[in-house]
Amino acid sequence: MAITKLTNTITDTNTKYSVQHTGLADGATQLSDSIWANLSALKYANATVTISAAPTTNFCIGEVVSTNDSTAIHVRVTDYTKGATTFKGYKVTSATDITPLAWTAETATDIGTEKTLTGSVSGLSSATTHASTRVAIAAPKINLRKLWWNLASGIDHTRIYFDGSSTEQTIAYITDSNGYINYAGGGNHIGAIGMGAADGNTSNVLGDVNVTTVGVAEHDTYMIGIEIGKLEGFELPNFFKNGQLGYAPNQHGFGDVY
Repeated sequence: MAITKLTNTITDTNTKYSVQHTGLADGATQLSDSIWANLSALKYANATVTISAAPTTNFCIGEVVSTNDSTAIHVRVTDYTKGATTFKGYKVTSATDITPLAWTAETATDIGTEKTLTGSVSGLSSATTHASTRVAIAAPKINLRKLWWNLASGIDHTRIYFDGSSTEQTIAYITDSNGYINYAGGGNHIGAIGMGAADGNTSNVLGDVNVTTVGVAEHDTYMIGIEIGKLEGFELPNFFKNGQLGYAPNQHGFGDVY
């Protein structure tokens, strides 16, 4: 027996994520700590890549750096400081296609250790990925802007909350009903709901939006949708810092300048 969970992603940009989940129960199995928004698996999630040494040629902010993993991983550089042994970026489709992708693991183990790095502008780097320090996804900061739902009359209640490996933060309990709350607008003066006391990022769970149900019975249905604002951890390239690295702001070659 199980309760299905079908996911329909509506929007996933660097500033907003909107998704609706729906399902049907074929027994009394509950949704338990079911993830509605896995932040480390969203597009534009920035990660820090640690390298073996400062490269002799600076990375260009906005360029795509590709690894020589068995399946090459491509990261668009969002920030780099001259002489540093780390850079930040988000995963993209290829060396020539900056369509963002989600990391395939919460700990971003996509990129191996001691892999070569080739920049679309800077070329083959003198540095490789670090021998032991893996890619680290940035700790995110988000808020909940919209919540809508339709729950079968038999469901007692549903808890929606921000996750944290140390402390969770409840957002709302909703009952067997349907409704819509626009926390961030619509004249209700509530304001978007922040992560509050949610704390602890073991396994990159901080800020994930989770759902737990109570009272689900066979043939019960549910539909719950959320919209979150991405506040930190999903940054776009800081092109104008390129002047400090010996490049023009738009030298990355992809045509987008913010």
